[in-house]
Amino acid sequence: MLAYEELKGAGGREVWFRAPRYQARKLFPHLPPRVGVNSSLHKLHDISLGGIAIVCSQTAEDIPDVGEVIPLTIQQSGYTIFEANARVCRRESTVFGSKVAFTFVNGFVEFEKLLSRNVQAQIALQSALVNGETARLVPKDYRLFCADVLRVLGSYRNLLDENMNLARQFERDFDFDGAYEACEARLVQHWQALWRAGNDLARSVMANREVLEATKAFTEVVLTPQICEGAIFNRSYMKPLGYPGDFEIMNQIYDWERRGTSVYQQLMHRLGLDVGEFVKTRMEAVCAHIGHVVNEKGNARAARIMSLGCGPAREVELFLRSGELKNKRAEFTLIDQEQAALSHAIEKTFPHVLKANGQARVQCLNMSFTDIVRSNSGLISLPPQDLIYCVGLIDYLADRRAATLVRRLYDALAPGGLLIIGNMNETLHSAIWPLEFLLDWSLYYRSDAEMLAWINGVQPATAYTETDSTDRVRLLFARKP
Repeated sequence: MLAYEELKGAGGREVWFRAPRYQARKLFPHLPPRVGVNSSLHKLHDISLGGIAIVCSQTAEDIPDVGEVIPLTIQQSGYTIFEANARVCRRESTVFGSKVAFTFVNGFVEFEKLLSRNVQAQIALQSALVNGETARLVPKDYRLFCADVLRVLGSYRNLLDENMNLARQFERDFDFDGAYEACEARLVQHWQALWRAGNDLARSVMANREVLEATKAFTEVVLTPQICEGAIFNRSYMKPLGYPGDFEIMNQIYDWERRGTSVYQQLMHRLGLDVGEFVKTRMEAVCAHIGHVVNEKGNARAARIMSLGCGPAREVELFLRSGELKNKRAEFTLIDQEQAALSHAIEKTFPHVLKANGQARVQCLNMSFTDIVRSNSGLISLPPQDLIYCVGLIDYLADRRAATLVRRLYDALAPGGLLIIGNMNETLHSAIWPLEFLLDWSLYYRSDAEMLAWINGVQPATAYTETDSTDRVRLLFARKP
């Protein structure tokens, strides 16, 4: 126990205490409310006693300017649970849209009331999903489809529970491994059939914004809590770092391990790995091209390779660990806006860099992707690159910004250099239903023609696209003359 005189306060800038700020997904874990600004609804990012921050989509046109005072509302499922006038105190662009921070000018958040009203609104939503206008907006075929999903998942849960209870009744150990292996292949088969049906139904509502929002809300109430018993589904939906697809989700897919304290949780995680398999296959495709470039360029000087939105950079770790470097030289530049991702990448690649005896180098840049879209100043300090790849970022960007970024990266290539851009593929087997509807994970899905349009006017020596082995990711290849 400390004596009173031994108790210490904060130091430095931290002596200026501010009220706690809560991430929306943590405060509202099941269904975060939206924020009404002018005529639009936007995602709530975080909230404190005296203000909030929102993320507006890239297509939003009525975003207020810094200093402007406007009325805003916090809405849950169509019900207003808080309202106040607020002043815009900060605006910044991100890959996921504009982030806007507000300070309340005539009110403050009483969290007990806010949470209570949020619960009331969710209860009202569930009633509306059964009887009200919202229920009429959700297509009947989709509601029947959700019932099928619940029936399939419930049948596995019930079977596992019954056998576990039977083992306890007769004082026998339950064979977790055997139960998992007995269920896995069959459940994955059922899941993939449901997934394809979900894709068909999802596409039928995408063009009508009101129907889309109602259908997504229905899905998040009815299905999302069930599948979020899987670790990867849970992290994808909760977004603890504030954005989807973070490096820890990628690591779970790369590692492909069983996770969960029950067989059912492990099976739900397995379904999530199935959805995200493209993360692994696109990484393996990039890894193969790293080997080709190092073999071709890494003689007189180091082959220069850059990854934008590198995440955990598992492909670099795999290449260095494989021994394919041999007597070649390579210099990797890893760029990400998340410091934790860069720390992970350095930690995993550093031992292999040491073993390479000076033939390999890995350097990291903690840069905002948005700054690179706005200006190439962050890339000017780098020498021209032999290979640049960006395979997990472009599908968050609208076409105009995507084209701008692709051309910036193309300009940073050395003569003969190769650019690889990945984007979610527009296909019958895409991940649109599980990502958009179950996990509120919005991406742009694109075709061959749409991706090739990004390099119109730059006259590459070769340009083409191909899909990964899952057919869910399309890779654009453009080589500089």
